[in-house]
Amino acid sequence: MKTPYAKTHSHSQSGFIAADFIFSFVLVIGCGMLVFLLTFSLAVVEISQYIVWSTARNYSAANVDEPTAKVQALIKFKNLSDKFPLLTGSNNPSPWFVLDDPMVDDLAKKDPDFVAKLENDKDNRDGQQQIRQPWIGARAYLDFKILKGVKLPLLGPVLAADKRDNFKFPIRAFILRHPSQTECQGFFEVGKRFNEGIQKISGESFQQIKDVHIQSIKNIDGASSYLPMEDNGC
Repeated sequence: MKTPYAKTHSHSQSGFIAADFIFSFVLVIGCGMLVFLLTFSLAVVEISQYIVWSTARNYSAANVDEPTAKVQALIKFKNLSDKFPLLTGSNNPSPWFVLDDPMVDDLAKKDPDFVAKLENDKDNRDGQQQIRQPWIGARAYLDFKILKGVKLPLLGPVLAADKRDNFKFPIRAFILRHPSQTECQGFFEVGKRFNEGIQKISGESFQQIKDVHIQSIKNIDGASSYLPMEDNGC
C-alpha cells in the first residue's frame, strides 16, 4: 500500500530529467560551437598562408627591378584576398576575419615584430661568412574577429575584453628573391663582375688565365678585353 509521503516524494523528482537534458543540450551546443570555431579558424589560417606564400612567390620572381616586383606582389595579395572577402575582409568589412597590412621585403630589416624574435639568428653565418637564412618574403596579419566577440553558453566570452587583441597573428612566408633585369645588367658590367669578381680571384688559376688570354694580346689590358655576356650565372 502506497503512502501519501511516497507519492509526494515521487512527484518532487519529476523535473530532474528535464533539467539534466537542458544542461547537457546547452553543454553540447557550447562544445560544438568551440570545435567549429577552432576548425574553421585553422582552415582560414591555411587559406591565409597560401595567399601570403603566393605573394612572396610573386615577389621572388625576376622582374624589371625590385620596386616593380614589390608592386606586383602587392597586387597579387589584393587579387587573392578579393577571392575570399568573408575570410579576409577585402573590399567589404568582415565580422569574422581580416587579413591586412601586407609587407614584401627583407623582413629581418623591415618587420619590427619579426626582428625582435630573431635575436642572434639574423647574424648566423656559414663558413664563407654568408648569411644562412635570408629572411626575404612576405607578411600579413590575420585578425580572428570571430573569436573576439563569441560567447559560449554557461561560459561566457572566450577572452576578457582587455585581452581580445591577442587573437591577431602574423602570417609569414620566406622565398629567396631572384635578381631583377636591372640587377643582372649591372652585375655583368666591367666595374662589377671583372673588377670586383674575376680580377680578385686568388691563386694560380686566375694567373694562368691572365697569362694566356690577356697578356698574350699586346696593348690590351684585362678590363678592356672583358666582354659583358649574360649567362646563367646571374
